[in-house]
Amino acid sequence: MSASPAMNDQLEDMQRKLAFAEACGDPLDFNGLLARASSLLFKWGQADVVTLILPPESPGLEPVLHVCGRQPVLPLAERSVRDECALLLADMDFAHLPGEAFRLHRGPELTPLHGAVRDDYLYRFWSQPLEVGGEVVGVVALFGFTDWILAPRVRRLLTAFGSMLAGAVRNAIAVDQLRSCAVYDDLTGVFNRRGLRDALVRETARAQRVRSELSLMLIDLDHFKTINDTYGHPEGDRVLQAVAAALHGEVRTTDAIGRLGGDEFVVLLPDTGPAMAQRVGERLAARLQSIGYGDGQTLSISMGLAAVDPRAADAVDAALQRADEALYEAKRGGRGRIAQGV
Repeated sequence: MSASPAMNDQLEDMQRKLAFAEACGDPLDFNGLLARASSLLFKWGQADVVTLILPPESPGLEPVLHVCGRQPVLPLAERSVRDECALLLADMDFAHLPGEAFRLHRGPELTPLHGAVRDDYLYRFWSQPLEVGGEVVGVVALFGFTDWILAPRVRRLLTAFGSMLAGAVRNAIAVDQLRSCAVYDDLTGVFNRRGLRDALVRETARAQRVRSELSLMLIDLDHFKTINDTYGHPEGDRVLQAVAAALHGEVRTTDAIGRLGGDEFVVLLPDTGPAMAQRVGERLAARLQSIGYGDGQTLSISMGLAAVDPRAADAVDAALQRADEALYEAKRGGRGRIAQGV
């Protein structure tokens, strides 16, 4: 006697829940967790993009938005996702903020071979708060290039997935917070050298996949040693913190800021060519040179800009070298200048 269709559906749903529980089983690799969970949500939830919104890591910071695409997510589609996530938080009375206020982390892109890259509007068709013990640890939402209406069976399955994902996300966040100590600069809160290199490698790979432009700028505080020698290291530390805060206030959430060491900062600018990087550099220079120190003096900064060629085997090191050479030219030209690498 064969099983009834209802029993077959129950068995299939149980197998899917077991598969999703296995996907959520390892909290040590946060990106791996997102990739595994997203691949199943793409398949069973008919999603093209999976987003995970996490609360701010500390007071004063923005919520974090992780975006995982079945294929590379281009700027227009990404903008629609960010705006929809902002509306979602407002509807749930979590926060009222524009889409630009998220700190964006682009997650794994599971691109099918020869898959089409689209820049259409993405529709949010399902979302769920992730709760553990009454605490909301995040919000998961599914987006599609088609505005799906999910069957009740699929919605029940996704709700069960959300409950499993909540516990996995809480554990992964705890692990990730421990690891973040290794990639952030203690003094300024921006990426340290290791974290910056990780961001450079990640964004270079993305630029190659979606054929987008990528620029970086190397910023040096002129005569910083004099500040330390004249006013003391506490004043020098305050200046470095002010520079990091000013950069955070001026750049996009998709940009990455790092401190190479001493008084050298790097800003990584995805989807930005040389002309736009020059305009951004001029704006940042004006902002940084308004920072005061000591007895009423203001900073002078020099800046080297370089385009990243993602096709080059040594793309990251080559771009940093060009930016460093441009910075040298800016300083040799009298400091307080911006130069483009060639």
